[in-house]
Amino acid sequence: MSRKRARRSPAPAATGSARGSGSLYGIGLDVLRVARIAKVYRRHGERFVDRLLHPLERAEYEASKRPVQYLAKCFAVKEAFVKALGTGFFGVAHDDVGVVRRKLGKPEFVFSKRLQARLKRLKIKAAHVSLSDEGGTVGAVAVLER
Repeated sequence: MSRKRARRSPAPAATGSARGSGSLYGIGLDVLRVARIAKVYRRHGERFVDRLLHPLERAEYEASKRPVQYLAKCFAVKEAFVKALGTGFFGVAHDDVGVVRRKLGKPEFVFSKRLQARLKRLKIKAAHVSLSDEGGTVGAVAVLER
């Protein structure tokens, strides 16, 4: 009994990306309740914000209509990233990694110079992030490519 394999046409390349040219390095996922971050924020206030946010996230935080929700997303992004990296926060500070919204609201990672150098040593060429929130819960997915 022989089966013919269906021919697949190649997937179209996405504009401006290296789709299909890299290999997967890691995937990270984090889901958390906004109430957890609200509790930490009430206890530590601006000290928590200063330690958590990458410098480029600060302006978005200050302009946010829901600052605690924004902080929760930032926290989830950082957790997802270090899970994709496979190290946890060993050698990575919370303010080394962040996410900013680009044109049309697309989230993109931003890194400190120190973390950029580490990613270069690891030959990580692309980092992707996706965010979601619903009913008091936020989630983030990070994908790293070589």
